Amino acid sequence: MLLFLSVFLIALIFSMFGLGGGLFYMPVFMFFLGDPVQAAFLSFLCIFVTAGSSAIQYLKFKKIDWKLVVFLGFPLIAMVFVSGFMIGLVNPGQTKFILGLTLILAGLSLCFPVGTLNTLSAFSRYFHKKIPLEKSNFDPLTISPLAAFVGFFCGLSGVAGGVFEVPMMIGLLRVSPHMAVGTSSMIVFLSGLLGFVSRISAVTAEHLLDFSTVIGVLACVFIGAQIGPAVSVGIDKKIFKRICGVFILLIGLCYIFKIIF
Repeated sequence: MLLFLSVFLIALIFSMFGLGGGLFYMPVFMFFLGDPVQAAFLSFLCIFVTAGSSAIQYLKFKKIDWKLVVFLGFPLIAMVFVSGFMIGLVNPGQTKFILGLTLILAGLSLCFPVGTLNTLSAFSRYFHKKIPLEKSNFDPLTISPLAAFVGFFCGLSGVAGGVFEVPMMIGLLRVSPHMAVGTSSMIVFLSGLLGFVSRISAVTAEHLLDFSTVIGVLACVFIGAQIGPAVSVGIDKKIFKRICGVFILLIGLCYIFKIIF
């Protein structure tokens, strides 16, 4: 029962911010199941369901920017995959430490005005004027390479990269907080789907999952992911932007804490 309550709360909270929740799903499943193979499989399954369920809700509210899914999401996901072949070339502890600091800065930038973001946003608008896109407030030549770099760096750290999408969209592209969260949900859903499919073969007879546990987990995650978006869209966008900032800031502090201790 405690396992089901835990995954319900994770799905509820992370679906509000367009994230998959892998940072917390994995430790929870390791605590209750003790098998890293089962834990990884269930974690990606929950990310897939959490992001997919919330993406459906945000789609109903028309809070998904499909151009951003293509030009920001696809490069990020692709480079997360590519970086997996080079992960042995870097020190994971140092990379995660830098990742944690970057998340802290990203969270602070959403809570408080930062001049650097205004400069980068102006840089993006300059390219947009040179190569205009109909009904678009960003330029692929600016955001796609940046998304690819972020995805590569996150992949080296063993992170899917979804946690950077929201501050990139809000801070650099001036996307509304609710649209950014909805778009992030769709991107994380696609990323989680790839991770889930790639780990199906790892669940063998030696790592057999209890069917009732899987069904219970899926039910709790689905319900939590349906409630989260409905709650978030009812929050004022300025307040929600700061809430996103605080949440991402806490995730960054969590990364630093895990490395130090």
